[in-house]
Amino acid sequence: MDTQIIGIKQLHSTLKKVADATMRGQSFLVVKNSKPVFRIEPVSGNKDKKYSIKDFSKIKFFSKDKNLSKKIDQIAYN
Repeated sequence: MDTQIIGIKQLHSTLKKVADATMRGQSFLVVKNSKPVFRIEPVSGNKDKKYSIKDFSKIKFFSKDKNLSKKIDQIAYN
């Protein structure tokens, strides 16, 4: 995943969402007055990567496979 840039105020108001996204592997660069202050990164070795529906909404499928939905459900919910 790419590093997302967020402001200090945004971090303060959305800390739980940032923590959840970090657990899924997302990195953040926190800025104050347009200057980098610190980086939030997942702990290395975190192999329990979890995805949300929002993550899947970014993916566009171009397949004629009629069982694609079942395959995605099997991967997501195993």
